[in-house]
Amino acid sequence: MSALGVEGLRAEREAILEIAKSLSDDEWNAPSDCEGWAVRDVVAHMGAIFHGIADPSKMIDLSAGTEVSMEAPVAERRSWPVADVLAEYETYSGQIAEMGASLQDPPMSETMLPMGDLGTHPMSIMPSTFVFDGYCHLRNDILKPNGPIDRPEPPRDEKRLRPTIEWMLAGLPWMCAEQLAFVDRPIVLEITGVGGGTWTVGPGGDDGRVLVREGASADAVATVTTDSHDFVIWGTKRRPWRDLVRVSGDTGYAERVLDGIKII
Repeated sequence: MSALGVEGLRAEREAILEIAKSLSDDEWNAPSDCEGWAVRDVVAHMGAIFHGIADPSKMIDLSAGTEVSMEAPVAERRSWPVADVLAEYETYSGQIAEMGASLQDPPMSETMLPMGDLGTHPMSIMPSTFVFDGYCHLRNDILKPNGPIDRPEPPRDEKRLRPTIEWMLAGLPWMCAEQLAFVDRPIVLEITGVGGGTWTVGPGGDDGRVLVREGASADAVATVTTDSHDFVIWGTKRRPWRDLVRVSGDTGYAERVLDGIKII
């Protein structure tokens, strides 16, 4: 599945570049749906991450935690001309797309990569992490209806959504470990639409984390149903899950699980 992430990353990169190159100065500086960040800041954030992966000397210091560590590189780039922000994204996203393709065969594909509070994962999944990042930032934070930019949305297709969901579910046990420490019974997560499928979220993961596995557990106490695109939006807490999810079974327990999910 991670090989599909290479296709998705290339496609999403091209879509982001096409939209970014069409922006006016006012649009670059318009407030995005990321609190405190303009559109240019969102692109700077993505470019800075790619730059740090391509050149370890530019790697962002994540010791304080992934989410809070993203502000410093964005603040640094606010003094840059927009052309430089865009050039950084274009240059290093291209390099990482090619690097991602080189990670899909053994032994590299099976090499485990520690990623701090995002977890430890096979290197083959790396393209999917960036498909997720680009998909979420472009469609929610930059483009309308939640963002400020009025441009056609790129396709919500298999090569974008399946890798995005792959990364979200792989990272969920690590990113939500503390919030989901109470989980003692499984629930089923049905993701409908393009890139979707059925998974069970329940106890049994390493070091007390939840375990996410494909298929529906026969002893699940609740079922959560959501569209694949909507999962990206509420799974990152950009919008409330209650507006985008159907729950059946033990709704009280399922609601506690849903409240504890935040993918970064």
